Amino acid sequence: MHFPTDDNSATLHALFPTLVYQANLTDDPSYPFAFEDDAEPFRFQVESGSGGKHFAGEYHGKILLHQQESLQPFFRILAEHVGKYLRVLGMKPDFFDMQCLKSWFVLCEPSDGEDNAMMSHNHSCSDISWVYYVDVPADAGGVRFHSGQSLSTAPFGSAFHYDWHDKRKSAVNNLNCWNRDTWSIQPTVGDLLMFPGHQLHSVDSNHGETTRISIAGDLALTLREEHLNLEFGRTAQKHWLQLPLTERDDGGRS
Repeated sequence: MHFPTDDNSATLHALFPTLVYQANLTDDPSYPFAFEDDAEPFRFQVESGSGGKHFAGEYHGKILLHQQESLQPFFRILAEHVGKYLRVLGMKPDFFDMQCLKSWFVLCEPSDGEDNAMMSHNHSCSDISWVYYVDVPADAGGVRFHSGQSLSTAPFGSAFHYDWHDKRKSAVNNLNCWNRDTWSIQPTVGDLLMFPGHQLHSVDSNHGETTRISIAGDLALTLREEHLNLEFGRTAQKHWLQLPLTERDDGGRS
């Protein structure tokens, strides 16, 4: 990706960017109601533990929302947006089928002083991770993405400095995606976000007065049957050999 400078005197090349996909699905108002009513068995009571509050259904073992019959229209629309995402990335969606690995509620209650509802993490088992926002109260916070490493676009050492208290003392004139190692997206009701599963992200605390409700999930891309002769990609699960990782019993012989 490249683009000119403001005065067209030079060309800038944006190398190795990360694309986060954002779309709003409020054209179909049935989704929030389906998640509020038909998905009730997948809700849970937010618990506190040694690691703080556990807002995600993953922790509670409620990870199979995608198997709900009433939610299939949503997941079909999700597949359409995955196709759009892949096309923007320059890929061929017709090589793949979308596999829903897990999907769960995230019930983020109003903050009681924490900085983050969820610390920085990634979803290592997925090719694409996604979040759909069912209810977003005012001041509910958002999702924050992290570079996870030193910025490639900040090679100037100590010259890279932004003073949060006094912009006049900052060497950085404007904060943007080229000079920040975090980037926050503030979602609204009906927003769908998608990003690579390996991408580090955290979840801001909810400073609103009601629970922020979202649905999150992990996707894998598997090769369609007509493309099994390729040297890349993951085959569908029906082609796998599944074996338990247990030690063989030798009958007491050693």
